[in-house]
Amino acid sequence: MTRACTHPQTRHQHGTRAAYVKDRCRCADCTAANTAASRTATRERTYGRWHPYVDAAPVRGHIAALRAAGIGVERIAQLAGLSVSHIRQLAEHDRSGSPTTQRVRPSTAAHVLRVSIDSASRAPSSRVDATGTRRRLQALIAIGWPAELLADPLGRRPNSLLRSMTGQSVTARTAYEVASLYERLWNTTPPRMTGEQRAVADAARAHAAARGWLPPLAWDDIDTDPAPPKSTASPSWPHDMDEIAVERAVAGDNVSYDDLTALEQQEVVRRLTARGSSIRDIAALLGTTKRTVSRRRASLGAA
Repeated sequence: MTRACTHPQTRHQHGTRAAYVKDRCRCADCTAANTAASRTATRERTYGRWHPYVDAAPVRGHIAALRAAGIGVERIAQLAGLSVSHIRQLAEHDRSGSPTTQRVRPSTAAHVLRVSIDSASRAPSSRVDATGTRRRLQALIAIGWPAELLADPLGRRPNSLLRSMTGQSVTARTAYEVASLYERLWNTTPPRMTGEQRAVADAARAHAAARGWLPPLAWDDIDTDPAPPKSTASPSWPHDMDEIAVERAVAGDNVSYDDLTALEQQEVVRRLTARGSSIRDIAALLGTTKRTVSRRRASLGAA
């Protein structure tokens, strides 16, 4: 006889031992699955390989770490695909302080241990430390991305996004979305096709430089560095030079001469000249004229 699963948290599938045991389904597929599982268990016992349970201590410790990080029991259950009552039971201790659950099935342990301690695991509305979010937004602005261009893909208003840079905490959803945006943009430059776009990007970089905001390449670990690291650039390094733009131009990554500021143009020509590139090669790489490159090299004393 076929019996449907009525459990609200876990929907057991037909043709499995779980449906046979938990739902008491006696259809042909569930019965066959139970018989096969029983034969496997008998064979494993015969050869001394039967280990249906593992120590629950690592699982209990992981649940405690998740909860300490602000990931609640309901969220853990959701991510692990287990019932809330099951997670609570694993975390419980009796009156003497001893854990109530000593052993768990390997599959249960695997489901709980795969839940990671990060922003993606937290409930979207839970609060998390804003340090990483603030540094990521500051770093993107430091390479020329204005708040308006950062707010649009996040579905936020610029003022709302800037508030995320001043508070001590943000929602887990905001932290996750900003981190995802940062991964897409940290090594790219903002649009510089028009004079207006270049002016906006330059204004963003000047705004960041005036406040000492660091670009992406300045961080070893943008989330955990305890304090802004010391700058590795030379003291004369200009604040309005975008190192990423310079590196992309030198590498021939579709950055034209007009996409660069005057200081960036000078640095790109200097580096390419030092590599032995000819005026013709530099002009072709940057999409400009040989005369323009020649004048820039002359200003460097390399003509």
